[in-house]
Amino acid sequence: MIRPLQQTDREPVLTLAAACPEAPQWEPSSYAAYLAPDPNSHLLRTALVVIDPANQPAGIHAFAAATLLLDGEQNLCQLDSIVVHPDARRQGIGARLLRALLAWATQSGAHHFSLEVRAGNTPAIALYQRLGLRPEGRRPRYYTHPEEDALILGRVVTPDSSPASFPR
Repeated sequence: MIRPLQQTDREPVLTLAAACPEAPQWEPSSYAAYLAPDPNSHLLRTALVVIDPANQPAGIHAFAAATLLLDGEQNLCQLDSIVVHPDARRQGIGARLLRALLAWATQSGAHHFSLEVRAGNTPAIALYQRLGLRPEGRRPRYYTHPEEDALILGRVVTPDSSPASFPR
């Protein structure tokens, strides 16, 4: 089940990220912007978790967050973080979570969706490409520990996009 991040999810999400060294390791305070976004800002934020309803809240299998800059022109939505627990990978959870973020971006008025991914993260790149994201650039030595380039992937989001239109 996918649902919005709740205050009680903060510690389980931190634990999830710690179990995945390749995931962004955010400070606990970083989640505040997703839990209580500023209604007067041109930045819209969302964070979603995938849970096992039988084992809540410790049953968080995945987390994703995105920010949408409503500038009236590009309306760019950026994936800020996505992490799937290693034991829950290769089960379609990441794809469902990304489709939910793309649906949110569409409903919120985004015109474009983009993300950075480690150039060597072949499974993630394959997932993003299945969902219609295409290469848009490269950031040399963007990542550290280990040092690695980031690929920038993106796709156009149109008002008539619906979750059903995102490739499976």
